Amino acid sequence: MDFVVTDVYGCDKGYIEHCGAEFNIGQDNDFEIKIQSNLFKDDRHKKNCRVYAEGTEYGGLIRNINPVTGDKIVKLKGPTWRGILNQRAINPGSNAYITLSGEANAVLAQYIVSLGLSEIFEVSTLNSGIMLNYQVPLQSMLLDAFTAALEKQNARLEIKYRLGDANEKGYVALEAKPVEDRSEEIEISEDGSVNLDIMDNQNGVNHLICYGKGEGLSRQRVDLYAWPDGSIQKTQYYTGIDLIEQYYENTNAESVAELEEDARDKFPDLMNCKQLKISVSDMDLELGDIVGGRERITGIYMASPVVRKIVSVTGKGRVSIDYKLKGEE
Repeated sequence: MDFVVTDVYGCDKGYIEHCGAEFNIGQDNDFEIKIQSNLFKDDRHKKNCRVYAEGTEYGGLIRNINPVTGDKIVKLKGPTWRGILNQRAINPGSNAYITLSGEANAVLAQYIVSLGLSEIFEVSTLNSGIMLNYQVPLQSMLLDAFTAALEKQNARLEIKYRLGDANEKGYVALEAKPVEDRSEEIEISEDGSVNLDIMDNQNGVNHLICYGKGEGLSRQRVDLYAWPDGSIQKTQYYTGIDLIEQYYENTNAESVAELEEDARDKFPDLMNCKQLKISVSDMDLELGDIVGGRERITGIYMASPVVRKIVSVTGKGRVSIDYKLKGEE
């Protein structure tokens, strides 16, 4: 994989000769590229110069320059394209709630323009068929808000760096797309170039005893029970030796309904779960894609969406990608 660097105006200055690059996509949303000190050039290795791999989302803006004289290298660091989107408050001028409502691409395009990001970002004009109706929590950032809104519709944000027309600078293309369930198409095992780590935790809480305000018999209480299908119900399923209980206390809840709502948010973190960690060198999955993993000896299987990618590229261009899936600690 090769990376191009631009000047501060987005005009290409050539490929980067580097001795290692890493892009964290989906969590920290930042990158670091190491170059030899004697290759540093002020016209392409300073603040707001772009780095990109065409047709991918592996890129961003250089914001930090870190010379390491002992190693005779310079580290170029900054936010990825997702990181830039999450450096902008979605509603900076007001404390009022806003709702993302309408076709996803059209709604996103409005915010890209209104927040002054259209110099770099361009949203697809296609009708995605994805309709948003999401009330944004206060103090939300742009990427967080749209990611949450799209997840409610089983959708994701695709990001690709595209080249412009002849003699024009490139841009970051944004488009809302449905999440792909590739768990049947892609079942990752420990075969070949894949490293796989699955944990099947069957020691999770299945009865959450929830207490709120009050004293003695008048104290607010809600009992929630986990079921084998992962649902949370008011009736009990597990008994005897399989019953695992835990207390949950929230004296800030104003009502029993609020106590229950908060407890339902907390409960999934305590229940039985499976965790899947994968590292692959011959596959490039998108954030949100659902993949399956199976460990051959125990037969443990799970399917989960990708929530983070760490892309590492050696100076010789060899690429490896570590994925974090939902549910992994």
